[in-house]
Amino acid sequence: MRRIALFAFAALAVFSASAAELYVPGTLDDPRVRAAEYLSRDDRHFSAIVELRQIGDGIDPLRMPADYQWRLADSYLAFGMRDRAAAIYRNLAATTADPVRMGRAMLNLAEFEYERGYLAEARATLYRVREGLPQTLLEQWQDLLARVLLAEGRYGEAVEILTELNNSDRQSPYMRYNLAVALMNDGRVPQGQTVLDRIGRMVPQNLEELALRDRANLSLGWHFLQSQQGGTAKPILSRVRLEGPFSNRALLGLGWAELAPQGERIAKVQVGDEQPDASPFTTFSTLGILLRPGFVEEDIFKRAGMRAFRLRKASKDEEEALRRALVPWVELISRDPMDSAVQEAWLAIAFTLDRLGAYTQALQYYERAVNVLDNARARMTAAIASIRQGRMVETIVRREIDSEAGWEWKLLDLPDAPETYFLQNLLAEHRFQEALKNYRDVRMMARTLDAWAPRLRAIEQSQTVDTRAPMRPEELIRRARSDWRPPWSDLPIRLTLDRSLSPPVDDRTATAPAAAVLLPSLKLAPPPARFNGPAERARTAQQRIANLREQLALAGAEQAKLLQDMALAELEAQKRQIERYLVEARFALARLYDRQKKGELNNE
Repeated sequence: MRRIALFAFAALAVFSASAAELYVPGTLDDPRVRAAEYLSRDDRHFSAIVELRQIGDGIDPLRMPADYQWRLADSYLAFGMRDRAAAIYRNLAATTADPVRMGRAMLNLAEFEYERGYLAEARATLYRVREGLPQTLLEQWQDLLARVLLAEGRYGEAVEILTELNNSDRQSPYMRYNLAVALMNDGRVPQGQTVLDRIGRMVPQNLEELALRDRANLSLGWHFLQSQQGGTAKPILSRVRLEGPFSNRALLGLGWAELAPQGERIAKVQVGDEQPDASPFTTFSTLGILLRPGFVEEDIFKRAGMRAFRLRKASKDEEEALRRALVPWVELISRDPMDSAVQEAWLAIAFTLDRLGAYTQALQYYERAVNVLDNARARMTAAIASIRQGRMVETIVRREIDSEAGWEWKLLDLPDAPETYFLQNLLAEHRFQEALKNYRDVRMMARTLDAWAPRLRAIEQSQTVDTRAPMRPEELIRRARSDWRPPWSDLPIRLTLDRSLSPPVDDRTATAPAAAVLLPSLKLAPPPARFNGPAERARTAQQRIANLREQLALAGAEQAKLLQDMALAELEAQKRQIERYLVEARFALARLYDRQKKGELNNE
């Protein structure tokens, strides 16, 4: 019984081992395809492509199984090789029976084209895939096409796309925000204002929606402020958080809204697909807390570093408006002086005091503003010099220089360098992010080639015979026999027992052959025209690596120059803004000093 069990176990093991080896190359059962899938999930898309290409070496990918094509196309697109991925997707579209997978693949392709700036191609891809797109992917298609149309300035078409499906209850807050932008740019301002107002009063579910709500309130508040509707802008700007990415700009606008014309009441105009209003969102972390009753009446001048004064040229309403405008501005000037809103707040306080007749206080604030702006200009000049030295781009990618994430890579944290903090808006833009991805991928591939170069040199040296120092015959024989196998090694040799043996033959009685066989004269074959051994193949690979390394160096230098130019343009624009503020502050100082010299300044 025990022998039977052991035999059965051995047979089962042999059967299982043989069954595991039976697979069609390129299918999901292929362990190399599974390895490539693992590499892709680990964001090593370049290694996944290499693994897959080794499976179909010398074979057209379009002739491989569908599982292989899906994995290869997804890896190509994830690494940023759009054209190769698109060719495989087109081939799969004619044969696949999975419309959801095909739809997601085409949406990913259009997303890549949109982020890389290929707007016409992205629009064509999305219109082409619209027919037959599963219902579950319609909102994603609608959102992406609307963003493409907005980037192209086709605002009317974007409004039609965002409203034609009558699915406002399923649209994300980001889609509603894009609808508002499209409406206002298409001339339907009241409708756009209504949509923005709804987003500005929504109850956020996460930090991203909270930031979007602040952005909607900031955009709508400044729109009313520029339209001389200060009374309408104040409550909207008051919804913005006291601490957030849009709080500085909102504080600045809240101060100007106190001094701007109050305007008339704005009526809401519905778009036609809205849901009923939700309850207004209230919180004690918004800017409105700064203007709560009793807070303005506190000693605002003491907190601002000024002594109290009575304006002789201002009415009671004007004085009250000034006190209320000082509240957000005093809070604002305590923040980062490199922010343009903070810089403008310094000038706004001094300008308002000057306009209302508080000349001594205005003079003090203009002097402090000049010092702040001078320091900001010096820091900006140092940042520009640092970028010109080429350290910025290298510092940004240094932490993930070996990453193979390709197009899916995202810059999540900034290095501790002064210039990067002045470029936060630029770093968030697709045009900078995509160029940065290209530069990082070029650096990664160059490092891969650099790693292979010494390996190939070692292979070449190990296979090369030094003719200047002839080897001993024993060494030559050992090398010759290292890969040699006897010709009879695969022949089966069997011994049989012969029971009838014949007597030995007497060589003297053996008959001679009838005729001697003449062998042809043997000659040495000529040496081959070229060898293709390991040393020669390694040498050829080294030459290819040298050529590729040169091309990558040129591509890397070009991408680094592009990134540097974008960063310099951004910082130069910020520096010009600071210098404009400096000109205004110094001109106002000169005017006040001139009045002081003439004895025209009042002693408040």
